[in-house]
Amino acid sequence: MLLSAAPKIRTFWSWTESSGQFYVNDFPLLIYLVAQLRHLAFPEQLTNILMACADISCSYPAAYETTLFPIIYSLVFIVGLIGNLTAVGVIVQQIKRKNVVSVYLANLCASDLMYIFTLPTWIAYTAIEDWKFGNLLCKIVGFFFNANLYTTITFLSCIAMDRFLATVFPFQSRVVRSMKAATLVCIIVWLVILGTHAVFLGREELFNSSQNVKLCYEKYPMERWVAHVNYFRIFVVFLIPFVLLVFSYCSIIRVIHYSPSQKPEQKRKLTGLLLTMTIIFVISYLPYHVVLFIRSYVSDKDMCTCHIERSIRPSYRICFALTSLSSALDPFINIFVSESIKQDIMKEIRAIWHWCRTFGGRTRWKRQDHRTIGGDTSTKLLDKDISQQAEGKKDETVL
Repeated sequence: MLLSAAPKIRTFWSWTESSGQFYVNDFPLLIYLVAQLRHLAFPEQLTNILMACADISCSYPAAYETTLFPIIYSLVFIVGLIGNLTAVGVIVQQIKRKNVVSVYLANLCASDLMYIFTLPTWIAYTAIEDWKFGNLLCKIVGFFFNANLYTTITFLSCIAMDRFLATVFPFQSRVVRSMKAATLVCIIVWLVILGTHAVFLGREELFNSSQNVKLCYEKYPMERWVAHVNYFRIFVVFLIPFVLLVFSYCSIIRVIHYSPSQKPEQKRKLTGLLLTMTIIFVISYLPYHVVLFIRSYVSDKDMCTCHIERSIRPSYRICFALTSLSSALDPFINIFVSESIKQDIMKEIRAIWHWCRTFGGRTRWKRQDHRTIGGDTSTKLLDKDISQQAEGKKDETVL
């Protein structure tokens, strides 16, 4: 087929002696020739341009990544583990009080913890940029690492919607805001997201790069079927919860602004809290999904080259690391901000402190009997006071 164009080759270009340059006379012929040349053996640069994305393997020298990402994931692991484990006891107390939003908070905490427990292997992986844990662990860790990203996003949206209904429609929403309904919603979320990500468990996700290292769940450029899964992730599992969350918190802020019963100081506090939740969500997830869409579109249309991937990859990996910040901050901006929950935390801290004092001072009881009795009595009275205040509080924690 290429030889059929030979008679036209002599008119394909012209030579200008004054400038010493070639000029293309027939641009359509140029396109035709390039289309035929992809079937021949050519140097790597031209091959990368013409081959399908699935056949390209790009290398990326990036020394800073082996330092930056382990530090980010280590900080997220420490802060997130402490925060979410602390939140478990508090959420259990809220569930006992039939607090509807606590169902979503419990599932958010479970999702964050599952994500956080995968971080040690991811820290080791990013530190050496080589997967050393085998194919099976790559599938399991990568599956939960990616799936729990979207369960977290969805549960954050559910919490925002629940707060919206409780604030904007406090009486009408009593029918739909129940423990059973919240539990059913959470079950559906887990089934949909884990089910759609189960496709990765049946695929080979451990790749050998051109630098002779193993990459887990990272292929540059990505395969076309992964791009199609990413479209679902971006437009369904991210964009819909994102719109619902922003709409919910903006509506709540509007209600707070026009509420005559709220003092100006309370309005500023609640508005700042809701804006903080929204901003952290946007910073954590929006940049990543914008870059993910660009990568997916380029791979889906077979437009990928190593040059394009090298340009996108730094921002992609940094944005991907930012998504982990939400798992570390969720307990502090969604759970610990409630006044009744703060009282529960203080009650637990005082109980632990009282136990430590009792255990540590056991050998000194005989010498300090009167002081110990006085200290125990005051501690019990204070715990009782906190308990009574907590029980007197409104059961439904909205913010």
